[in-house]
Amino acid sequence: MRKILEKFVTAFFIVTLGALWYCTKCFVKANQYRIVIYDVLGNQVDIDGVRTSFNTHKVANSFISEYQNRFSQYTFSISTEMPIIKRNWLFENLKKN
Repeated sequence: MRKILEKFVTAFFIVTLGALWYCTKCFVKANQYRIVIYDVLGNQVDIDGVRTSFNTHKVANSFISEYQNRFSQYTFSISTEMPIIKRNWLFENLKKN
C-alpha cells in the first residue's frame, strides 16, 4: 500500500510540475522599450539628442523622469515591442489531424 501511495504522489508532482513548466514556457518578456514623445497638442514628435531606445524597463523609466524635468512642455511614455511567440508544434499538429 505504501509503494502505491508513493507512486501516486510522485506522479502527481510530475504532472503538476510539467504543467507549470509548459505554462511558463510561453511567457515572453519584451526585448525592446521605446520612449514615445508627445507635444502639447498630442502629436508624436522626435527631439534631437533624446535617446528613445532601451533594453530594460527600469532604464527607460529613469530616462523618462530625467526628460520630464528637462522638457516640461512634452509628455513621455513607454512603448514595448513584443516578439512573436512560437506555439507548441505538438498541439498545432494535433489540431490539423
